[in-house]
Amino acid sequence: MQTVADIHEDILKRNAKSASKFSYFFVQWIKFNNNSDALFAARGDEGETYLQFRLANNHVNEASVIFQTILAYWKDMGQEERIFQYLNWEDKNGNGIWHYLADTLRQHEGPATLRIARTLLSMDIDFSKRNKFGMSPLSKMLLPSPKWQSLNALIQTKHLTIENIEQAIVERAKEESLRNHLMSVVFSSDIDENRGLLSQHVLKQAVQPQADAKLRAATCRLFFDYVDVETGSTAFFRLITIANHAMFDDLMHLLMRNTAETVANIAVPDTATRKGYAQVYLAKKLLRRDLKGEGVLFKALRAGKHMHMRKITSLLYNDIVAVKVAVRGDMVRKEMVIQKDSPAPCNPLLSLLLQRNGDGDSVLHHAVWRNDLPALKGLISGLAPNDVYAVIKSFPNHAGLTLLAMATPALARTVLGRAVGARLVAPQKAAMMLKALSVVGDDVRDFLNARVKEVEELAESVGRREPLPPTFQLPKMSPISSAESH
Repeated sequence: MQTVADIHEDILKRNAKSASKFSYFFVQWIKFNNNSDALFAARGDEGETYLQFRLANNHVNEASVIFQTILAYWKDMGQEERIFQYLNWEDKNGNGIWHYLADTLRQHEGPATLRIARTLLSMDIDFSKRNKFGMSPLSKMLLPSPKWQSLNALIQTKHLTIENIEQAIVERAKEESLRNHLMSVVFSSDIDENRGLLSQHVLKQAVQPQADAKLRAATCRLFFDYVDVETGSTAFFRLITIANHAMFDDLMHLLMRNTAETVANIAVPDTATRKGYAQVYLAKKLLRRDLKGEGVLFKALRAGKHMHMRKITSLLYNDIVAVKVAVRGDMVRKEMVIQKDSPAPCNPLLSLLLQRNGDGDSVLHHAVWRNDLPALKGLISGLAPNDVYAVIKSFPNHAGLTLLAMATPALARTVLGRAVGARLVAPQKAAMMLKALSVVGDDVRDFLNARVKEVEELAESVGRREPLPPTFQLPKMSPISSAESH
């Protein structure tokens, strides 16, 4: 029996004497004598077929010709069983045609390899089968950098699922933190380099009527739980910047469905407790922050996604979350901590709105920095009057700037001057902050002053000298200037 080396030597020798293209030459070669039988039977040193040998040597164009030729010729000869035997063949290490193709894709991803991939998919040749070392072709296509053209072929033919991807990542990483990181890296690359096609694909699968709870849970893990260890961000942080309204609605619908299914498995004494646990679960997904201390609202604000911000905040209670638990046989009320370092640790909505980044800025501060009045109005629209009053006048960043101070030039200069004097802010940074505040318009300042006046008048109307204290904890040493308090 001829070996792959014998076949290769014969093809090279005869092709060198031919003036025609390899595509024409090989069609003539396979028809000559018993070359078809020899090609089918030949194996290399590692037990590989000639087609696998060509792919292993990165002979991409020749491999594509050989692939298309054997499909056509063996079909014409009534030998279709040969096609499936040949393409499903595995070498000594359990590597099939997809393994060889995936290795080739690391250096050559283009029309030739894509044609092979699409044809293999149409024939249902398994792309996820592991070799003897526990490695699947899909893991090679995903890491170390995704081969998006080929992966998109899997997407377009509806072969790829979130379970496939998770299993492929597990092959490369046994530790949970590393698996989470790799999943985040893959889907961040999808959004940055692939127009989010993979993200859209897995989301669409999860919201189909035939999807089950397991698939919905896996998809939620993808978007909300897998964290990039280098940035602390999730796929949700990236997706919210590109998602249109329909896609975002699907994502929120998926999250709410997954929340209901998760909480349904918890034994609870009443409906109120079930709703409380649902808020805890939602907050765990929506209040995550990256290494800069910024949460999803910061990302949405920068992308100008006001409607997304409204939908997120509408999911969270503006109240203390409590559940009933059994203590020595009695049911007692227990307040649930949503975020330990929050000024309102048991209030989901306030915990989200009052998250602060490394500079001590909340998303409300960022709305003022960006002179984004619609965002500012939307963010504080659901707050109680006393909380609105405190947020505007008494909730500073690390430099001592409250929302009202940021919108009032004279007050901003005074506060920053004191911050420089107290060595809270470097002079150069204070100058940069003043320059950045020059974009804040009169409409923002007028809005903030109007809201303050409105709350003060409300307090006076009920016989109070000042508004009620806020429901959240103000900073112990609030660096508000005496000028602002007046």
